[in-house]
Amino acid sequence: MTTLEQNKAIATARLADYLERFPAEFVIAEGDLVTVVGFELRGADQHEFLTFHTFRIVDGEIVDEWSNASTGSAPAGSGAPDPARTPAAIGVGDPAANTQRVADFYRCVFEAQNADAVKDFVTVDYRQHTRHLPPGRSGLEGFVRAAFPDGPLPTPETASMPPAILMGEGDLVVIAGAMPQPDGKGGTYLRYLYDGYRVTDGMLAEHWSGVDPEDPPVH
Repeated sequence: MTTLEQNKAIATARLADYLERFPAEFVIAEGDLVTVVGFELRGADQHEFLTFHTFRIVDGEIVDEWSNASTGSAPAGSGAPDPARTPAAIGVGDPAANTQRVADFYRCVFEAQNADAVKDFVTVDYRQHTRHLPPGRSGLEGFVRAAFPDGPLPTPETASMPPAILMGEGDLVVIAGAMPQPDGKGGTYLRYLYDGYRVTDGMLAEHWSGVDPEDPPVH
């Protein structure tokens, strides 16, 4: 068993009770990081929700842990499993190139507020794994235009807010940004906003959102 396989086993063991009810959507490892993604159906409308847990594992021990949990969202495991769900397979890919591609996508599309740049990064049949986001390249273009009606802005040469987590294995990439959020007590806490992507031939082909539509972040 390789170190990455051992680290995956350690991470999934930490989440054994959860994964017994909610089989992992996918688990990826790179370096000393492992991210475990789960899938739940939540609320009266049974909307899709992806849970993300990232672990840093050193010498067989978990030394750091992050997740997309937030103070306003129900805890992981509060939804229902989908027995018909098929886990995502890890395909062949170049993790270094793919993580850079995802980072450039955020910089050129979201930081530049540029819907016209979507076509440079996203496949025509871009697949969303949550219904609250529109599918397809055209759906994402419309989403960006609606979110940034005053865009585009000049594309920054470097990201103004580098991701807190950026990792990949095969053709899958996980990225997370840390955003201060009100804690309800007059202070703030860091909420980790996760996304997962499948990158095919340099283009983003699938997206897993880690934001609960019933608990969007405060911008």
